Amino acid sequence: MADGLGAGNCIFVLRFVGKLPPWSDITTMSSLKFLALAALVTTVAVAAETAKPAAPNADTMKRGQAVYNRTCLACHQPTGAGLPPVFPPLAGSEWVAMDASVAVRNIVNGMVGPVSVKGVTYNGMMPPVGGVSDKDIADVITYVRNSFGNSGAEVTEEEVKAIKAKYADRKTPWTAEELKKDGAAAK
Repeated sequence: MADGLGAGNCIFVLRFVGKLPPWSDITTMSSLKFLALAALVTTVAVAAETAKPAAPNADTMKRGQAVYNRTCLACHQPTGAGLPPVFPPLAGSEWVAMDASVAVRNIVNGMVGPVSVKGVTYNGMMPPVGGVSDKDIADVITYVRNSFGNSGAEVTEEEVKAIKAKYADRKTPWTAEELKKDGAAAK
């Protein structure tokens, strides 16, 4: 299994949370009970593997990187580290892990006022990003969500269109508080 998640680790986890009998009981149990236990361990391992977002398409990442280099790099830097105390980092940012609507709205309308990123407060303005298509927005968000140590689900052009339609009446930049209201952890 990927990422070193093997049956031994699952047994440890299950025993730790109290769902597995002590090792001495496992070694003396009947074959039928052992097979049932093995099925449980396998189910836990498969669930852990399927809970991870799928790796984004390589073409999406290339397009997203091109958009990032064209529109985001000057402020957020090639490493996604930003330029403290003016431009916040995207690397390891809790904002990148939020629902895709947060990033889409930030790109479309911009953001103004104080925002806390990784415990540091930034008080500036991100202007709306012009000259980008819905596909560009989906690709760059997917790129950022899967670069700089981040890991997240791929964002589609259809998702971007739906988010833009939902907030079409908005003409001013968002504040951090507004974005956080419905920007809970990514789904």
